[in-house]
Amino acid sequence: MSGCSEWHRKLNEQGIGKCSVPMWLNGLPAGFCDKEAYGERPNCQMYRDNENKLCRTDNRYDGYVPFLACPEHGGPTIRVFKDGDMFCAVRPEFINLQESLAGFGKTKKEAEKSLLDSEKLKTQAG
Repeated sequence: MSGCSEWHRKLNEQGIGKCSVPMWLNGLPAGFCDKEAYGERPNCQMYRDNENKLCRTDNRYDGYVPFLACPEHGGPTIRVFKDGDMFCAVRPEFINLQESLAGFGKTKKEAEKSLLDSEKLKTQAG
């Protein structure tokens, strides 16, 4: 298995990279997950379960993640990218601004909050 590529380490201008979680087949390396990733897996407190296995308190994937992670491997579920002079936050199923929800802000955090607020309003509206 070769090392992680640039795709596994950094996001492109659209906020997309590839998941860097190594895959295994019959005990041998078999490449990487390579699903779309939107950032690194956030840090989290850990604990040991009854079998002494190290687990995350957020119950997300607790295996080895060297760089970027897809949502299935504990990575972010929101994609954030620069759009002109603002940041835009969207979900993985984003199609375009006419058909999908998006959030904008001067910072990444503001854009994420705007998207979450838009989703909350949509669910309240029915």
